[in-house]
Amino acid sequence: MLPLHHNFFLMNRRADISIFTSLLFLILFQGCVAKRLGKQAARFESAGMFAKAADLYYKASLKKPNVVEFKTGLRRSGQIHLEELSQLVNQAYINRDYHKAVYDFLALKGFLNKVKYAGVELNIDYSTQRIFENARELYLSDRYEYGQKLIGESDFDGAKKVFNEIHQILPDFRDTRSYLNMATIEPIYLRGVNLFSQRKYMDAYQEWEKVTIYNGGYKDVNSLMHQALNERYKEGVLFLINENFSAAALALGEVYKKNPKFEDVKNLYVEARNEPIYRSAMVDLNAGKCRAAYYGFEKVIADAGAYKNADAKRKRALDCAQYPIALATGKISDNQKDAIEFENTLINTLLKKRDPFLKIHKLETVNSSLMKALKKETLIPDRNQLKELHDKNGIKAVLTLLFSNYRKADGALEDRQKTGFERKKITITTGETIFDDKKVTYYEYQKENQFSIEISYQLISTITGEILLSDKLNGAETDKIHYAIYDGDTKILYPAVKIDNNYFVDDKNYSSLQALLKSSQQITTPDKQRDKVYGVLAEKISASLSNFNPER
Repeated sequence: MLPLHHNFFLMNRRADISIFTSLLFLILFQGCVAKRLGKQAARFESAGMFAKAADLYYKASLKKPNVVEFKTGLRRSGQIHLEELSQLVNQAYINRDYHKAVYDFLALKGFLNKVKYAGVELNIDYSTQRIFENARELYLSDRYEYGQKLIGESDFDGAKKVFNEIHQILPDFRDTRSYLNMATIEPIYLRGVNLFSQRKYMDAYQEWEKVTIYNGGYKDVNSLMHQALNERYKEGVLFLINENFSAAALALGEVYKKNPKFEDVKNLYVEARNEPIYRSAMVDLNAGKCRAAYYGFEKVIADAGAYKNADAKRKRALDCAQYPIALATGKISDNQKDAIEFENTLINTLLKKRDPFLKIHKLETVNSSLMKALKKETLIPDRNQLKELHDKNGIKAVLTLLFSNYRKADGALEDRQKTGFERKKITITTGETIFDDKKVTYYEYQKENQFSIEISYQLISTITGEILLSDKLNGAETDKIHYAIYDGDTKILYPAVKIDNNYFVDDKNYSSLQALLKSSQQITTPDKQRDKVYGVLAEKISASLSNFNPER
């Protein structure tokens, strides 16, 4: 075998040869094509077909630029073809067909540029050049007058085509640029005038805005644009006076987007957007719908800052809307720590929601004597106790939490001694493979952890004693482990099956035992199961409280 670097060298060598061969083939092919084109060109030249001959010599020259015969043929036949084209120009001029004379000369110029690209310079007769210039002046003068006529008839599309043609032939002919500009801009300008007369002020403005892109000082377009904004502004002001706020916001907003500094459009636009929201919030505030009022003032502040002292009104609405709740948590027999843990989980979940209205207190903190006086089975205060909470402590509702069906089990790790076999393959002298099975001992372990609980909650109004919210929630988590441990080589460990007090290798359950040997020995603790269940249940209660609106 050749060394690796030698093989790599051979591969690169073959690639270079392949590329060289392809290039050589392409060069030969191009040469053959060029020769064929040259022969065809010579035949056409002999036949007096100089236009076709010049074209073929041109193509052959492009393929083989260094072949002198091709360039010579192109110069020879090309010059004759050039004289033919010049004759066409002269004859058209004699016939007073100035359009044909001009465009035939332009075709002649195109032919000159084409052969020049192939490295051949041809010369135009001076008289042909003069004839073209005379024909061009006569033709363009006629087209110019026709273009003026079309503009006078307001046929701007037609005029644009005419002056565009003149511009392509001779850009500086008289004031063609000005007329071309007019033919392009005037219809847009007039569309604006028409829209303005229909009181479509912003549509007119947009048309005139297009005009300024072409020519910023065209006619009185800037004055008209200002007039259009002013008319739309006056419409917006009138809408605002009549308290048609949506129409006012639309009109003033259109003016503001075009010119934020126009008159006092900014302040009026702010008023049109926010006044209806502000008024609605004030109505809600006076009607005791403080949450709706709060959100209304929030919108106003977000859009307009301190509009009409909205920040102070928002604070007043928030003070009115706040809903202090006292949390009364029941007990869990033999594990009061877990009851307190849920209470803390619920409080933290509620705090994370950042509800601006809910204020959570522990009942034992705001009124410890009342907490002690509550019946431990139900935790429901009587009417007098509720009134005391409202009048003395400012609490608007009591949230009671009761626990039942509580189970928290940290299972024992069960172990069982198992009999198995180490199986080794041995090749004997005859070449056959046999099994050497050695009886061994391994261990299987099992454990199960569980946590489950049922939580009942009620939200009770301290003002009316009404049960505002009530539900019963269940949560449970279970985790099991089952694994095997063996001190020897686990890959050759097989389980055993007992038949008539004798142990035999159990081939069928080999995979199952291997899976047990690889199984995880980690199990979720009951406390972690509890935390997961508590998180889910606390989120449900928290969502119910956040969605509850006492003002509905």
